[in-house]
Amino acid sequence: MRLSEVLALPVCRDVRRVSAGNAQRGNLDPEVLLAHVIDVPHSERWVSRGTLMLTTGLSWPQDEAELSELGEQLAQQQPAAVLLAVPGPLTAFPVQVARALAAAGVAALELPYAVPFASVVRAVHEANVREQSALLERSEAIHRALTRSALGGGLSDVVETLALHLNRPVAMVGADGEYRLGAVAGLPAPSVLERELARPGAAPRRLAGGLLTPILLRGERAGGLWIGSGDAAEASAQGSGLDLRSAEHAATVAALLLLAQQNIEQREAQLGAAFVDTLLEGRLSDDPVADSAAWERARRLGFDPLRPYVVALLTLTGTLPPSLDDVAQRERLAGQVRAALRTLGAAPLLSVGLSHLWLLLPATVSPERLWTLLGSETASRLSLVYTRPRTGAAGIATGRAEALSLAPHVPTGEVRGAAQLLLPRALSGDRDAQRDLVASLLGPLEQVRGGAALIQTVRTLCEHSWAQDRAAAALAVHKNTLRYRIGRIEDLTGRPLSEADTRSLWWLALQLDGLERASVLP
Repeated sequence: MRLSEVLALPVCRDVRRVSAGNAQRGNLDPEVLLAHVIDVPHSERWVSRGTLMLTTGLSWPQDEAELSELGEQLAQQQPAAVLLAVPGPLTAFPVQVARALAAAGVAALELPYAVPFASVVRAVHEANVREQSALLERSEAIHRALTRSALGGGLSDVVETLALHLNRPVAMVGADGEYRLGAVAGLPAPSVLERELARPGAAPRRLAGGLLTPILLRGERAGGLWIGSGDAAEASAQGSGLDLRSAEHAATVAALLLLAQQNIEQREAQLGAAFVDTLLEGRLSDDPVADSAAWERARRLGFDPLRPYVVALLTLTGTLPPSLDDVAQRERLAGQVRAALRTLGAAPLLSVGLSHLWLLLPATVSPERLWTLLGSETASRLSLVYTRPRTGAAGIATGRAEALSLAPHVPTGEVRGAAQLLLPRALSGDRDAQRDLVASLLGPLEQVRGGAALIQTVRTLCEHSWAQDRAAAALAVHKNTLRYRIGRIEDLTGRPLSEADTRSLWWLALQLDGLERASVLP
């Protein structure tokens, strides 16, 4: 209890505050931990912080210098107050002692000599016991309310319950200090919260007039609960430790809820991974009747068999077999990927291997955007390849083989798609890539009227080093006709013939097409 509350007790109604001249009259706000009668020499040795010292001054010196020294020695012990019974051995509170106490913010008080010290001590201790009992009852009520909220609700119910019972703003933040749930009034900046949460230890810590309590999950910080400062009526509860007890229990309840949520997510992830593996390994039929149970599970997991998907492969750096650090890194990465997929509005369809992650991304979701969401620090330890869009179970299984053929061509820290890797794959002897390269350039021309003439035009340009005058003469067409054909070719393929890279691709594609037609390639 506070000194002001002690002075409000009936037994202290005649207590008088002592004025020490121009000095302050002492602080009435300190917490009174106990009341103790001290009437022995060297009384400063028997005083501790928060003690309400009751004395007759019987052992106090008479010399003014010694009285000043006594006041300074008592003030150093930081008692809650010094209460002198008068008139007794001393007719009034010595001004030298009062001045030294007031300089340290300690109140000097006078009590009528007729009031027994035992009455004061008993009243103070009874009031302290009542306050502690009320505090424990309130703490137990909050404990029960938080437990009920956890059993019948979620994290938001825990935050709201704590705020209701403490009558103060309460917010839940992540380990990065970013706001998650609850009130935001007075919430410190995320960088401040993140720094405080990173400090060692699990104990609550005072911050910006409030209280921040870490939430620990399997030894790691999963975030924190922040309790804001309340009005003056709540100051006593804060000082007595109610907020500490409530915050610690709420943090424990929140950790249990997060753990249950994490376990559910892990089970869902395991089911999703098993389904993704089934698709990638070609063990699922495209017939929804033959595999009705599997396709029903697929729909629940967010997979649409009629929707085109790209198969993406994230490769991790590390040793094989993986170390404990590698395993932890892999699990953290899987969590990051799931969060990024939710941000992109995609179902978290992924499977985690020893040194890789398989992903099924809707064709409308950009793999480059996913790569960006993972962050540069994470991406620097990975490589990502993705295939062309494919539909159905058979298409996904084919995509797995394509992704495996793409992976060796992508260095760590980069992301590449199948279209970007056609040339290196074709040059390395990948026959599927060679056929894809030919189809990507010649295919669009073969599908339109007059396509044969367009292909012959490109071939003639290649043969004459892309000199338009010589090519037009060899084709026996006007220059304007040649320019029209060039524009048509560029529109159909999406590649400008003026670029050296495009010319090299055309030359290679025509050579591969010639070999194919000559049946050199099977």
